[in-house]
Amino acid sequence: MKIRSIELTNFCKFVGTFRVDNIGDNVNVLVGRNELGKSTLLKAINGAIFEKAKSTAAHVKAFRHFVNGTVPEVKLAFDIDGKSWTIHKRFAGQAGKSTLTCSDGRLFEDDAAEAELQRLLGFAGSRSGGEPGIWGTLWVQQGQSFGDAALDEHGQRTMQGCLEAQVGLVTGGTRGQKIPKAIKDALETLRSSKGPRGKFKDAMDRLAESKQETTDLEAKRQSVFQLMEDLARNKRELKQETDSWDDAAHRREVEAERTKRTVAATHAAELRSATDAAKLACERATQARKSVDDRAKAVAELESLELQLSDLSTASAGAVAAKADAQASVDTGEAKLSDLRSKTSRNAERARNLERIRAIVSLNGEIIQHQLTLDKAASLECEAGKLSELIGAIATTDAAVTRIEEAVTELSAADAAANAVATTVSFALEESALPSVALDGKALDAFATSLPILGKTVITIQDVGAITVEPQIKDRAALVARRDAAHEEVKAALETAGVMDLAAARTAAAQRKEYLRRSADVGKELANLAPGNRTKKLAAGLEALKGHLGELRGRLRVEMEKCGLAEIPGEDDLTSDIANNHAEGARFAAEIETAEAELAGPQDALAQADKKLLSARERLAGLNGTIETKKADLAAGRAGASDEQLTASAESLERDAVARDEQLAEKLRGQGETVEAIDARIKRLEGAAANHQRSVANLGIEVTRLTALIEANEGAGVEEMLLAAEAERDRLTNAIAEFEKEAAVLKLLSETLEAAEGEAKTRYLTPVISRVEPYLKMLLPGANIVLDEDLRIAAIQRAGQREDFDVLSGGTKEQLAVLTRLAFAELLLGQGRPATVILDDALAFSDDDRIESMFDVLMRAGDKVQIIVLTCRKRLFTRLGAAPLEIREAA
Repeated sequence: MKIRSIELTNFCKFVGTFRVDNIGDNVNVLVGRNELGKSTLLKAINGAIFEKAKSTAAHVKAFRHFVNGTVPEVKLAFDIDGKSWTIHKRFAGQAGKSTLTCSDGRLFEDDAAEAELQRLLGFAGSRSGGEPGIWGTLWVQQGQSFGDAALDEHGQRTMQGCLEAQVGLVTGGTRGQKIPKAIKDALETLRSSKGPRGKFKDAMDRLAESKQETTDLEAKRQSVFQLMEDLARNKRELKQETDSWDDAAHRREVEAERTKRTVAATHAAELRSATDAAKLACERATQARKSVDDRAKAVAELESLELQLSDLSTASAGAVAAKADAQASVDTGEAKLSDLRSKTSRNAERARNLERIRAIVSLNGEIIQHQLTLDKAASLECEAGKLSELIGAIATTDAAVTRIEEAVTELSAADAAANAVATTVSFALEESALPSVALDGKALDAFATSLPILGKTVITIQDVGAITVEPQIKDRAALVARRDAAHEEVKAALETAGVMDLAAARTAAAQRKEYLRRSADVGKELANLAPGNRTKKLAAGLEALKGHLGELRGRLRVEMEKCGLAEIPGEDDLTSDIANNHAEGARFAAEIETAEAELAGPQDALAQADKKLLSARERLAGLNGTIETKKADLAAGRAGASDEQLTASAESLERDAVARDEQLAEKLRGQGETVEAIDARIKRLEGAAANHQRSVANLGIEVTRLTALIEANEGAGVEEMLLAAEAERDRLTNAIAEFEKEAAVLKLLSETLEAAEGEAKTRYLTPVISRVEPYLKMLLPGANIVLDEDLRIAAIQRAGQREDFDVLSGGTKEQLAVLTRLAFAELLLGQGRPATVILDDALAFSDDDRIESMFDVLMRAGDKVQIIVLTCRKRLFTRLGAAPLEIREAA
């Protein structure tokens, strides 16, 4: 696929029609400032291909201009398989339109156009639109080039199809992963990164314990060192006996004796009858003698048991007497202890009674305190009443003072305004002439030297005449009215406040404030007198306190009646009584402790006596049963044959056996080497292994004997325990060796499978890696890329070290992601599938050297793949040498 042009009309930020033409086959670069619309261009390409024109999805509606909301259109021209195609979409919701035209004259519209477009470009469709698949990886949007070139499910299927077409299907998958996983799980059950675990760790822990146990047993063995040395010698002899056995020589000797037996077999028949008879007689004699010995043994055991029974009866009688003495001592001690506990109980009852009296005294104190509070509250309420009367007697409030101040201020202002325009009449009169001069019929003030005149004024001079002054003042009536109104307001304000002047008003207001403050303080003090008590569920307020006081008095009366008190005792007397009672209780407790200690001895003696008596009785009962059983067995045996008869029968059978043996010996002396002799020799030779084992058994018997000697010297069982510990240690050592071997095998198997898996992955990923490697060598000489089975970048190998992708710098990650996308595109083109790479503001974190290398990579890849670079870095990308593109407004 080769994109040739893109035309946008009213798309997102573009108003009108804008085009990008002449997009070439190789590397193309569109450079523009921020917000020119480069990312919008990529958004339009995605929309033209993957979004349906009739879509009503929110992200499709967002294609409209964010201000005028006009219907957007996109026209994309591209070449594929030698034909030119143009897709034209008008995104108008249900009225939208899709048109796909081909250079061969074919025309597809709406759903047919969408379906044909999906077929051409190889992406999957859905009801809401197309799934970008591999295109979502090849077309890198702004800000998405920093991480791995991740493939979605559709993209992975596309790339896997290309890879399998080249290298075939690599075996494995889910089934192939089960075996390595099972091996890893098995290895993890034995060993983790911190060391052994599970049954492996348990075996190591038990080995450590076994080694410690062996060390401890060896230390104990030092006390019987000589005996243990003998035991070790016998063990060495046992080993020598085993090592000295020659199996080949033994077989040769047996074969020779069998040849001799064939010759002597004809002489053996006549001796068999005699031999059988002698054998039978011997067995009968042996059995008879055994019966005699068993009878004698039973009689001896019965006599011994009867002696033990007598001793036990005596011991039982002594135990009964000891128990009776101990019981008497215990009864005496318990009686004394019971008396002390009764006294202690009475002392405790008196202590509880004294505590109730103490509670009564405390309750009375609380009542007195509450009464004092109520008395104080009454005093404060009286004071508050007096203050209220004083406050009510003063009418001068802050508002009244403010009114007076405002009225005085207004009067001063009115006087000032009048004086400013008034006619001033000045007087210079002798004091003696003052009575003869009048102003509007009123005598002049002796201290007046001038007067402001607003209206018509008559100055009368006695015996002389009158002078009339008429000032010509504009707005005189208003000035006079203002001054008169101010005079009236001052007068009314002073009368309302009940004062003569402003100073008196201020003094009265201050006094009223003081009374109010004192009244508030009294109110607060009253409120604080009864704050309430949440613990006692007492509400705040004097009324609640009065109710509570009544309850307390009622409770006091009831408690005094319960305790039988006519009056409340003094605290000193009560304290003394409590102290004395407490001392008496302590004394009783000490005496009880002493009595209990004294009783412990008799109680222990009683327990011991009871235990001994019980043991004696149990042994006596068991011994009686044993004796009765043995007597019954002996009586049954004697009923069949008496002791004398049994002995006589045994002697007779023994004589018969001796006679038959002599007869057999006589016959044997007359014979040559008998079959039995040869058989005996053959048996000896054939039983060489048995003889060897018998020798080993004899040595084992000697070991047992030495062990018995060790037990006699308080070392019983040490050797066996040591041998068992050593055997357990060896077993655990072998088990640990097996675990280590198993872990090593599992680890080797896991590593082998990983190597095999790596080889399979390498073969599977070779088509991609082989296309990335040339570009990687240009960027990072000596480095190799590592991809996982999902075609994700896992790491790079350089300088013999593996560096995981996650730990690489952001710039290196971005560069590797671009190289991988180029490889994907080349692989797709190699399989005849469409591919174009678009990079929107990629390579943002590359240094100067790396960016030059990446430019070389892009130009080299451009020989095979069409690449469109969108960037805002004009100065830098002029060095790319790619074909320039421009966004032009259509004419």
